[in-house]
Amino acid sequence: MPMQRIKLLIKYAFVFTILSVCLFYCPELKANDVVYTPVNVSHGLSDNQIRYISQLRDGRMVFTTSGNVNVYDGAGFSYIHRTSEHIYHLEKYLGFYRVYQEGDSLLWIKDYQKLMCIDLRKSKYISNLQAYFKHRGIKNSVEDLYIDNQSRMWLLNADGLRLSDSDRKFDLPRNKGDLQDLATENNHLYLFYSSGQVVCYEIRTRKQLYSAAAYPGSEQKLYERTSLVVKGKKGFYQLRNGKIGGLFYFNPENRKWSQLLRKDYTLNTLMITPEEIAYITCPKGIWTINPANQEKHYIPVLKTIDGHHLSTEVSTIFLDRQGGYWLGTLNRGLLYYHPARYKFIRIERPLFLNSHEDVIVQSFAEDAKGDIYLRSQSGYYKYQPHIKNTKVLHSQAFSSLPKDVQIKLAQKEQDHIFQNRTYTCLCKDAHGWVWGGTQDGLELFIPGRKASRKFYTGNGLSNNFVHSILEDKNRNIWITTSYGISKIQVDYKKEEVRFSNFNPHDGTLDGEYADGAAFEASDGTLYFGGIDGFNVLPPRQIFTSPIPLKPVFTELMLYGQVVLPDSAYDKRIILSKTAPYTNEIQLSYNQNFLSFVFSALNYRNQAQTVYRYRLSGIDDRWHETPLDRPGEKNGADGILRISYTNLPPGNYMLKVMATDNSRRWYGAPATLSIIIYAPWWKTTTACIIYAALSILLLVSSVKLYLFSEQKKLERRHKEDILLLRIRNLVDQCNQYEEKQKFTVSKRDEPETYMSPPEAKLSTADTEFLTRAIEQVEKHIHTPGYSVEQLSRDLCMERTGLYRKLITLLDQSPSLFIRNIRLQRAAQLILNENLSIAEIAEKVGFSSSSYLSKCFQEVYGCRPSEYAEKVKA
Repeated sequence: MPMQRIKLLIKYAFVFTILSVCLFYCPELKANDVVYTPVNVSHGLSDNQIRYISQLRDGRMVFTTSGNVNVYDGAGFSYIHRTSEHIYHLEKYLGFYRVYQEGDSLLWIKDYQKLMCIDLRKSKYISNLQAYFKHRGIKNSVEDLYIDNQSRMWLLNADGLRLSDSDRKFDLPRNKGDLQDLATENNHLYLFYSSGQVVCYEIRTRKQLYSAAAYPGSEQKLYERTSLVVKGKKGFYQLRNGKIGGLFYFNPENRKWSQLLRKDYTLNTLMITPEEIAYITCPKGIWTINPANQEKHYIPVLKTIDGHHLSTEVSTIFLDRQGGYWLGTLNRGLLYYHPARYKFIRIERPLFLNSHEDVIVQSFAEDAKGDIYLRSQSGYYKYQPHIKNTKVLHSQAFSSLPKDVQIKLAQKEQDHIFQNRTYTCLCKDAHGWVWGGTQDGLELFIPGRKASRKFYTGNGLSNNFVHSILEDKNRNIWITTSYGISKIQVDYKKEEVRFSNFNPHDGTLDGEYADGAAFEASDGTLYFGGIDGFNVLPPRQIFTSPIPLKPVFTELMLYGQVVLPDSAYDKRIILSKTAPYTNEIQLSYNQNFLSFVFSALNYRNQAQTVYRYRLSGIDDRWHETPLDRPGEKNGADGILRISYTNLPPGNYMLKVMATDNSRRWYGAPATLSIIIYAPWWKTTTACIIYAALSILLLVSSVKLYLFSEQKKLERRHKEDILLLRIRNLVDQCNQYEEKQKFTVSKRDEPETYMSPPEAKLSTADTEFLTRAIEQVEKHIHTPGYSVEQLSRDLCMERTGLYRKLITLLDQSPSLFIRNIRLQRAAQLILNENLSIAEIAEKVGFSSSSYLSKCFQEVYGCRPSEYAEKVKA
C-alpha cells in the first residue's frame, strides 16, 4: 500500500510538472513567440502610464504619458513640461487621448475637453492658444480640432467646420449627432458622427454626396462615446466605444460598412499595418485581425526579454518606420518588439528539464528526421526544431540515441594543431584559407602568403577569445567568442574581410561559448553551444536587410556646456531652434571648442550602430566608429559624440552617416553647417580697410611728391614767361620806335603788318600790355580762348579792348592772341624736339594745318622750314 501511494504521488508529481510546464509556456503560444523589451521609468521615461505614441518626421519617438510628453532619440528621453496656462478648453471633445502632427514642428494634443500644442522647434508649449487662433484668423472659440491625412487642420466652432487657412466652411447637419472624427481622400471629406454615420462631401464644391450608417439606430447608444478612424489602403477603419467596443470598416467604393470585431469592453487604440492587419489594444492584451480572411487572434499575455509574462491593459500601439512595434501600457511603461531584433533564438538552462547542474553544450548532431541532439557535461538532450511553439529539451539516455548520432557525439575533439602551433579551434574554408582561433585573437593563413594575418577587437572581432569557427553553406565564417558572435564575409579576390558582430541585444548568450560547439544542420540552421544553453540561428535570419538610419543632431556643447535654445553666449544666440531643427550654427572666433551629439535612432538595436563622420576643411577622410564592446561606454547607447577643439575661423560642413552592423552605407548624410567668424581685426572688412589705408597713404605720398614737383615747374615756368614777356615788350617797343615794316618776296613774302604808331608807351599802357600778354600766355593751351574771354579776364568790354589794342599796337584782339600763339610756336620749333601736331596742341591751335597756314602768313614759311631759315 505504501508503495502504491508512493507511485501515485510520483505519478501526480510528474503530471503536475508537465502541467506546470504547459501552463508556463502556454502564454508563449498565444504571444506567437513575440518577446518584448521593456522601456520604463528605470530607462528615463517620466512615468509608466502611457497615453499615446507617435513618431516625428525626423524619426524621433514621442510618448505622451499621464504626467508629461517624452521625446525619445533611441538612447535617452527629453521632456516638455506644461502648466495650466497651456491648456485650452475644448468643449466638444469627449474622447480619449489623441495626438496630431501639423507640419514638421507642431504637435497638437487632445484630451477630454482639453487642447494643448507643442512647438517642437522651441521644445515648448504654446502659452495662449486663444491668441494663436486669432492670429490664424479664427475669431470664434474653437470647439474641436482635427488634422487630416494631408496634415491639414480642420476647426469646429459655432460657424461650422472650417479648413484652417482657407475660406472653405461646411455647415454640419444637426440630426447626425456630434462630429467625432474626420478623414480625407483625394477631393473627398468624410465626417464620422456619434450616431455611427459617415457623411461624404466634395471639398472643392462643399457639396454633400452621400451618408451611410455603420449600424442601425437602435445600436447608437452602444457606440456613442468615442471614435478613432484610421485610413487603410481602400477604405477607413473605425474603432467605436460606448457601452461596448467595436471595430468597423467602411468601403467608399460601395459605400458599405462591415463590422470586424464586437466586444463587451472598451477597445483602446487601433493600428493598421502596411499589410492591412489590424491591431486593437484593450484592457487585457491585444487583438489582431486580418480583414481579408476575418481571422482573429487574441493575445492576453505578453512575454518580456527578462522572462516576465504580463497580463495588463495595453493603452496604445504604434508601428514605427523601422518596422518596430511599440506598446504602451496603463502602468508598466512601454514594450518594444522588432521582428529582426533577436536574430538568434536563445535556449537557456530553464528549458533543460531534469537538469540540476550547469549546462555546457559541447557538441551537436542531427538525425535523419531533422531532430538535433546535444551533448553536455551533464548528459544528452533532444531538440525538435520542426515542432512549433515548444523549446523544451528532454534528457536522453545515450543508449536511446540513433547509432549515427551516438558516433558523432561520442567523437572526441582532437587537438587543433597547425604549423606546429595549438589553437582553440581550426577551420579550413572552401578556398583553402585556414582560420585559427586563439585565446587572444583570430589568425588567418592565406595560401601563398608567408606571414599570417591577425584580427583583434580593434579590427572588428566581437571578442579576442575565440571558441569555435564554422563555415556555413553560404561561405560565411562564424566565430563564437567570450562575448557574442562574429560573422565574417570574405572578398577572396581582394583578400578583404568584413565583420558583423552580434551580442545579447541580438539574442546571443550572455555567457561564454564552448570550444568547438558550432554546427550547421541540413536545412542551413546554425547552432552555437555555450554556458547554460545554446543559440539557434534560422536561415531566414542569416540575411536581413539593413534598416535605413538617418542621424539626427540632438545636442551641441560649447566648452563642455550644453547649449540651450534661445540662450545667449557671449551676446550671441547660437541655437534659435532646438538642435534637431537646426541646419546651421554661427559662432564667434572664441567659441571654437565644440562637441556634437547625433543619434541614429536605431530602435532595433542601439548597440549595433556604426557611424562615420567628416568635418570638411578639417578631416581629409571619413572617421568610422567601432561597434559596442564590453567595457566600452562610448557608443554603447547608439549615440555619436564628436569633439573638435580650437577650430580656426571659417566655414565648415559636418557630415554624419549611420548604419547597422552590416556596415552598408547608403543614403544622403545628415549635414550641419558651421560658421566661425573671425575676430574683427581679421575680418574681410578689416583687411579691405587696411588695404584702402595703404593705398590712400601711397596715393597721398605720390600726390604730395607730384604737387611739390609741379610747384617747382610752375616757378620755373613763371620765370621763363616773365623773361619772355620782357623780351617781347622790348621787341615791340623797338618796333614801334623804328616804325619798320617787314616785307618778303612774293613766294616767301609774309603778310606785312603795321607796327603801332610811333609813340612812346606810358607806364599804364605797358602794364596793360603786360597783363594782356600774361592772360593770353596763361591760356595758351586752350584752343577756344576767345576775345570775349580775354576781355573778361582784363575786366573790360570787348569794344574797349578793341580800341585799346588798335591804339597801342594797331592790332585787333584776335590778331593779338594769334600772334602770341605763333611766337610761342616759333620758340618751340627752335627749342623743342616736337612734332607740328604736338606744337599745335601746346599753343592752342585746333589743328596742325591751321597752325601751318597762320604761321606761313606771319613768318613767310611753313613751320617745318622755319628752323632751317633761321639758321641760314
